[in-house]
Amino acid sequence: MRIKTLYSMPLTLYEIDLLHYTSIGTDKEYFADALILKALDFEGEKKFTKMDRPKLLGLRRETLEAMYLEMFANDMTLSHTFH
Repeated sequence: MRIKTLYSMPLTLYEIDLLHYTSIGTDKEYFADALILKALDFEGEKKFTKMDRPKLLGLRRETLEAMYLEMFANDMTLSHTFH
């Protein structure tokens, strides 16, 4: 599973609660669920679906964490304010 760049929109309070209540197992599950919920490509299309969860959970925790952090570092709402 090779991803060039991940983007996202900010997490809403509802999405934060959803992640905390549904991803109660491990950090890996939290990161995978957050990626499924929020990861976008450059055009704003979702990168992952629930069908990708097993593949995501097969990755190392450190890899998922890096993807998660990259996704929120590339907030699509911020990129439009600088143009």
